[in-house]
Amino acid sequence: MKHLALRNITKGIFIIIVSINLTPLYSKEIVGAWDTNIGHLNPHLYSPNQMYAQIMVYEPLVKYEDGKFVGGIAREWRISNDGKTYTFKIDNNLHFSNGNRLDSYAVEANFKAILENATRHSWLGLTDKIQSAKAIDENTFELKLSSPYIATLNELSLPRPFRIIDPSSMIDGSTKDGIKSPVGSGPWVLKESILGIKDVFVPNPYYHKKSEISQLTMKIIPDPNSRILALKSGGIDILVGKDMISRESFKILQKDTRYTLTQSIPQGTFNLVINSKTISDPNIRKAIILTINKDEIWDKILLQIDKKAENLFQRNLEFCDVELSKQEFNLQKSKEVLKNTNYKNKAIRLVYIANNPIQKSIAQSIQNEALKVGINIQLDSSEPIAFYQRQKNGDFDLIFNETWGNPFDPHSFISSMLIPSHADYAAQDGLENKDIIRGLIKSILNADNKDKIQKGYKSLLTLLNNSNIYIPLSYGVVLGVFNNKKIKSYKSGDMEYEFRFEDIKIR
Repeated sequence: MKHLALRNITKGIFIIIVSINLTPLYSKEIVGAWDTNIGHLNPHLYSPNQMYAQIMVYEPLVKYEDGKFVGGIAREWRISNDGKTYTFKIDNNLHFSNGNRLDSYAVEANFKAILENATRHSWLGLTDKIQSAKAIDENTFELKLSSPYIATLNELSLPRPFRIIDPSSMIDGSTKDGIKSPVGSGPWVLKESILGIKDVFVPNPYYHKKSEISQLTMKIIPDPNSRILALKSGGIDILVGKDMISRESFKILQKDTRYTLTQSIPQGTFNLVINSKTISDPNIRKAIILTINKDEIWDKILLQIDKKAENLFQRNLEFCDVELSKQEFNLQKSKEVLKNTNYKNKAIRLVYIANNPIQKSIAQSIQNEALKVGINIQLDSSEPIAFYQRQKNGDFDLIFNETWGNPFDPHSFISSMLIPSHADYAAQDGLENKDIIRGLIKSILNADNKDKIQKGYKSLLTLLNNSNIYIPLSYGVVLGVFNNKKIKSYKSGDMEYEFRFEDIKIR
């Protein structure tokens, strides 16, 4: 109502501004953009549900902030000495956005729905470890595991699937086939979703923190250039997201005082993966790696925005500070290595996402350099959905990939290597030592001793590095830009898809 009152007071000005900006200046409505609608916003399922919106609407038991785990729905928790029982104390004053009470019985109903669809979540090790999930009383929730699992808190804090929906919004106590409505306890409530046009959110009146924004509209603008034009025309106020802004646009906007640019802390590792099943000779894989000019890719294509990557995981992650042999760019050495193989100029397919200009440019750079030593790289563009299916099926020789950033890395990411859900399983499946690698991963995830975990990671990361199947390129950051006339400050979240719109300060 305050928003409408302001419009009436400034009616004369508003008409002029609308003709230029599409949104009223100084209103409490903020307009952003995304490339697709948010989907049905089921907290327990995946695409087309958009992770940024799942984080906005639903809360987890624990949250990941500033490199550590803090209370979410649970205000505190206790882990048993044997590492197998987690007891959570639920805040006794929580409500869903419809006013219904959020207690441990609601949490139990959610875990029942999630575990009913456990096969769908098997890429997360936790789903296989949970023996029981039950409410002890109104404010106490207990999780019993079959063995210690180091990534338990990590996976409980993820954007999905361990987030909590009002049980009355489930369909017969289940979510695997859909939900009645997206009702959570997070800072935002979905007000409206119009396919191909927009998604509209308003603050959750029961959330503990009051937002300065009365409404957040996310316009659907698939084309990156159109998003920038919309920002410059005033049609949108803020753009955030890993692929929402091109690096070229980011560099140009840095020189424009009308905007403030933001970068998140480094998230996952952008890398290339070589399929050891289709390229079984490690020397051919080594020869390919020697042709990749990572410095030039970082300088000319990534425009020096992201930090250059040497290892599969950032070394500042716990257990990942391991000294590994560095990959070098050396065409002469590549030729020498290639001589000791039976390579006969067979085309090697490098799969990239068709509408991703960075992947395409890097692929072309690799193709050109490889040709100089006689390696035939064939560029193979793929639509996004088919691309991820090809990762899963192992339908590639080389393919772009990313680790998932905080708090997935490293535990949840190595857990996903154990099943054919992403590129890693296929890439490792042709290695002679794959059973040793998979055994190490299981040993790490089930360990409750830090020394044992550290030794396990040192062995695992060394084996993966020496297998010549991973080519780390950069530690990616999430870019953002906002209009200074409308927004005073915005801060990125700790996860790749966490955008803290509720903390925006407006002018």
